[in-house]
Amino acid sequence: MLDPQRPYAFLNEREPTRVGCGNTEIVDVATVFLTASRCPIGCSMCDLHRNTLPQPSQPGSIPTQIRYAQQRLKPASWIKLYNSGNFFDPSSIPPQDYALIGQLCCGYDRVIIENHPRFGSRRHDRFCQHVAGKLEVAVGLETVQPRMLKRLGKQMSRDDFDRYANSLISAGIDLRVFLIVGAPRLSVKESMRWARLSIRHAIHAGARHISLIPARVGHGWNGTADSLPRVELEHLVELFVDSLDEMRRDACLSVDLWDITGDELSEPRRHLLDRFESAILHQSTSLL
Repeated sequence: MLDPQRPYAFLNEREPTRVGCGNTEIVDVATVFLTASRCPIGCSMCDLHRNTLPQPSQPGSIPTQIRYAQQRLKPASWIKLYNSGNFFDPSSIPPQDYALIGQLCCGYDRVIIENHPRFGSRRHDRFCQHVAGKLEVAVGLETVQPRMLKRLGKQMSRDDFDRYANSLISAGIDLRVFLIVGAPRLSVKESMRWARLSIRHAIHAGARHISLIPARVGHGWNGTADSLPRVELEHLVELFVDSLDEMRRDACLSVDLWDITGDELSEPRRHLLDRFESAILHQSTSLL
């Protein structure tokens, strides 16, 4: 049972970031998964609606959730506030809570939220006024394959994404992009091809951080998950390494490995995972 006064999950994590002359360091991040109202977009691959409420978030509940998580998390330099939807949807994050949320985030160098281009063109500036650190907005572009983007039900085109990305960067807000690797009825070869093209598009749009998310069974898909391509660790390592040379000096690439760990792998695949983690840390093919 979801509690509107408690986040449905929270954790400390670490992720790479670029500093100085293209160098990479690892940053501690406090990540809070907020319990908020259901996203009205309804993307076909998304199962995050399971962690949302059927009614609008009540004023004061989101700051209460953030405070609850902060009291139980280790100190961190950055904070992610993910609400299984769109931060600037007033039904999910009441605008009257912006000031208090900003106060709760005053000790972080970077505040990362998620949003869809359809929401809150005027609310970005309003929230920015309350954030002391750098604001970053994560956007689920997913893919630049036009037909697949339409099938996913994203309710946006590549042009919509590009306009939104440009507006964020023009306002001094950093851009993070989520990309899916694989989709129903695509082969592994096609999935890798479109993932590479999507990475290039996100780089061109000015993304500071690109996060690759391998498609997985049970991740929504409106009953078509059985036709997902089998994206293996080997494919992800190849995709990651091939893409590093195209990254801007101030941009990072990462991959969500879901539940893959070295303990579960054979020796050759454990070596692949070690190689992968080294690439994420150093963001340089010369170190592989």
